[in-house]
Amino acid sequence: MKQLFSFVLLLGSLVYHSADCFAQESYMIWPIEEVSVYESGARIVRSGSVQLNEEGRVNCVVGALTKSIIPNMLQVKLAEDWSLVSSLHRESMARGVKSDVGVALKELDRELKSNRETYAMRTALKQAYGEELAMIQANRKVSGNELLLVEDLVEHADFWRKRVTELNYLMLELQLEMEELENEKEEINGQIRDWNEKKKKREGQFVLQLSGPPLAQANVTIMYVARDASWSTVYDASVDASGSIGVQRFARVKQSTGNDWEDVPLTFTVGRPIQSLAAPVVSPQTLSIARSQSTNAYEWAPAMEASEDEPEQKFLAQAGERDTRLPASSSLARYDFKPNELVFVAGTGVPERIYIDAFPLNGRLTYLAIPAFSDEAYQLVSADAWAQQKMLPGAMNISTNGMHRGSFQLELPAPGDTLRLPLGQDPQVRCSRERLIDLCSSSVFGGSRKTTQSFELAIENQHDRPIDVVIEDRIPMTNSSDIEVEVLELSGGEVDPVSGKVTWNKALAPFETKTIVFSYTVSFPKGHALRGL
Repeated sequence: MKQLFSFVLLLGSLVYHSADCFAQESYMIWPIEEVSVYESGARIVRSGSVQLNEEGRVNCVVGALTKSIIPNMLQVKLAEDWSLVSSLHRESMARGVKSDVGVALKELDRELKSNRETYAMRTALKQAYGEELAMIQANRKVSGNELLLVEDLVEHADFWRKRVTELNYLMLELQLEMEELENEKEEINGQIRDWNEKKKKREGQFVLQLSGPPLAQANVTIMYVARDASWSTVYDASVDASGSIGVQRFARVKQSTGNDWEDVPLTFTVGRPIQSLAAPVVSPQTLSIARSQSTNAYEWAPAMEASEDEPEQKFLAQAGERDTRLPASSSLARYDFKPNELVFVAGTGVPERIYIDAFPLNGRLTYLAIPAFSDEAYQLVSADAWAQQKMLPGAMNISTNGMHRGSFQLELPAPGDTLRLPLGQDPQVRCSRERLIDLCSSSVFGGSRKTTQSFELAIENQHDRPIDVVIEDRIPMTNSSDIEVEVLELSGGEVDPVSGKVTWNKALAPFETKTIVFSYTVSFPKGHALRGL
């Protein structure tokens, strides 16, 4: 029985000793080696040297991390014969902060106590001076039958006057000192509040339980995904008189991980981070039709969405949408962009604009005239070979002849279609729209009323060079079976039967003016008023 008890005691000692091998935590702050920033999220790489103990184990705490980490997307690169026993992401107070907070609060409590004691002493002294002053003022009259000499009376009055003045000065000094003590107390209380806030502050930490050869030392690398980072594309486009486009591409990046990215190699990646053992599941791609107001015909949704079989991807997509308020990738491929120089990105969420590259686009100038809305045509520049430059949707700043013309959100057409960039209105391409009253008429036939409307559009090129112009107007549409619209004349224009938009393509020589006439009739029941004409 005694031997059995000894064996159990020894076994318990071994189990306790084995657990105690990981009990001692080794806190470390590893530098950032590189970062891959996605449209939502960032993949961060850190590494540092780790020393195992005599049992070949260590409980390594990697601190100073963001709290917004996807724990199950952690990857650890280890030396040969090393292994990862377990990993844990937690939120905890930074190592060393707890002791600093304790020391600071203890010192501030001591200062606050001294302040209160001094204030109480000054209050008591001021009260004593006040009582003395009240006594002097109460006994300032000379009473009784004793006659005082003039010299004695003057001496008596001088004593009272000097003492009253002295007491008033002493009480004033005490009052000023007490006000300073009040201000000092407020300052101390403010510092106490600041330290208590630091006491509540938490950082992200990875707790890595590693094992390997006893007393071995090696470099360990961790790769993890943080949610609180994002980037988007920004372009500066300069268009010259020939239509050539010089484009500079920038990344607008922001991150609030709490750690500055200073002189860190950055890669800007299109899409979302994928760092899991299981391959993503290809889910159906659904197309839909939406009437676009832009000059491009397509609005592209992501080519692949995360399915329910990818919980970590679903979580990341939802977190990214919640944290960054950015849409998912609209690119048709995953691109990587690497700045040529090391840059700085503050960890406070302040956006940084980082230069990526520059490229030219061969463009041609065209014009869009909408006389019903403006008497000046809108200038456009069209480019075909844009897809080869790995362009992405994003904000674009347009300038011509060194003048900033404005900014807009760039939407991309399908690869193979023409990309059109708006350049604003051109006062040298004039247009007008006039109703031809002489050709407008109204008549009644049977139970129907018919009205005929005619318009003349004029386009004038005041440039000393030829231009191509697209003119747009409209034929009214109806959703009522009681109303019929018939086109009489379009002067070569093409009408969209769905929207009623009429389009003309014209080439104008220098200083040339062209006119277009179009007309239509509208029939509706007699005795009814026609609205919207």
